[in-house]
Amino acid sequence: MDALPDRARQLLRQDVRLRDLALRFEETTADTAEVHVEGRNFYPPMLADIRSASSSVHVNQFGFRPGSIGEAFAEVLLAKAAEGVPVRLVVDRQGSDPDRKSQAFYDRLLAGGIDVRVVRAVQLRAPVRPVSTGAAARWNLDRLGNIDHRKLVVVDGRIGWVGGAGVEDHFEDGRFHDLFLRLTGPVVSQLQLVFVATFRWLDGSIPDDALDVLFPEHEEPGSIPARVLHNAPGKYRPITTAIAELLETSRESLDVVNPYVTDRGMIRRIRDAARRGVRVRLFVPKDANNWACAAAQRHHHAELLGAGVRILEYPTMLHAKAFVRDGTDVLAGTCNLEAWSLKRFFEIDVLVRSTELAAQFEERFSAPAEVVSTPGSVLTDRRERIRSAAFAAISPLL
Repeated sequence: MDALPDRARQLLRQDVRLRDLALRFEETTADTAEVHVEGRNFYPPMLADIRSASSSVHVNQFGFRPGSIGEAFAEVLLAKAAEGVPVRLVVDRQGSDPDRKSQAFYDRLLAGGIDVRVVRAVQLRAPVRPVSTGAAARWNLDRLGNIDHRKLVVVDGRIGWVGGAGVEDHFEDGRFHDLFLRLTGPVVSQLQLVFVATFRWLDGSIPDDALDVLFPEHEEPGSIPARVLHNAPGKYRPITTAIAELLETSRESLDVVNPYVTDRGMIRRIRDAARRGVRVRLFVPKDANNWACAAAQRHHHAELLGAGVRILEYPTMLHAKAFVRDGTDVLAGTCNLEAWSLKRFFEIDVLVRSTELAAQFEERFSAPAEVVSTPGSVLTDRRERIRSAAFAAISPLL
């Protein structure tokens, strides 16, 4: 694991550019890997982990907003900062709105000593801090169009959380159905490097002597094969490649969990898996919050159902993003099966090879979801078919 602190040290000593965020990781290990489903089940242990922090708390969140759960996170993060624990937070302007509706909330975080950095994808000139700090605007060319859709938490360099949910009330109260993986062991250092690289890209400062605590030695090598996959804008898109490989190499069973399934190449791979005899379950929301993506997806129901794919429509807004291949490999994180996630956004997933985690996923997510879901169907109304086909045609732009 020594290579990761060395790479981090280089990032602390150079101007970090967008190309430096194309991080490649080899397979390493985790000591533990657990899946937590629903906000009421993953927020409490996540907050407990943050409360236990002694050396650092790093949070990268697309959606971090005021509300019941936002207040719970604010309290614990401010308490850690008051204790002298460095708390660093990276948020996306589109998802978190730190300069407008959420400004008072972020002013509290900043006043409490939390170092907040903002990814701004739609502003030609902008500061990398919330505007209330008075930070000077700068040219923002390397960030234009690059929305940060990641959701991760790293505590003391030893505990990592990766999943699909923001810090927003609709994930806590059940309106959105989502999940997180909790990981310990060497793989957490890969998550830590992703955060450090991003924080430096946003002009954040981390002292050299902090690297020993940010990248602690792990006494045991860990027994669970695991690897972080990080999509940064550019040609290197390891999550996209890994999803394609999982779909293409499945032999017995394949679970695909995703709210926005519109990419034709991925849909073709799901169809082909079913055609070669793989038992395929596709979990999607019954009524997605993105109606254009939902319409585009339904255009493909006929060919998927015809190939033998079981489409299961979850009754509330299923927002989780996960894949389970052959009861062994679990890939989960933030990447959707649509063009923006697969090709343009910042995304982060973790690939874990563990029959135990796959069985846990079946018990905690797939089996309960199957019980409450209804079967997907083929569109029969002519107007709906035309509308669906039109959205499918422009799905690369959605």
